[in-house]
Amino acid sequence: MEAATSFDRMVETLGLTPDQYVSSMPLKQWVLMNKDERYVPPDLLKAWGLSDEEEAA
Repeated sequence: MEAATSFDRMVETLGLTPDQYVSSMPLKQWVLMNKDERYVPPDLLKAWGLSDEEEAA
């Protein structure tokens, strides 16, 4: 069993389901403060326009 990431723990604390991630302002605030040090699913970063994928390409 994989260890939960800090992202997983935050989602659980907020009581979110995956379909609620993009619309959650508390989650977005956490991501903005932690995205450089913590794992955040790349699809979520992309949905919020925070992905560096375009710059790396």
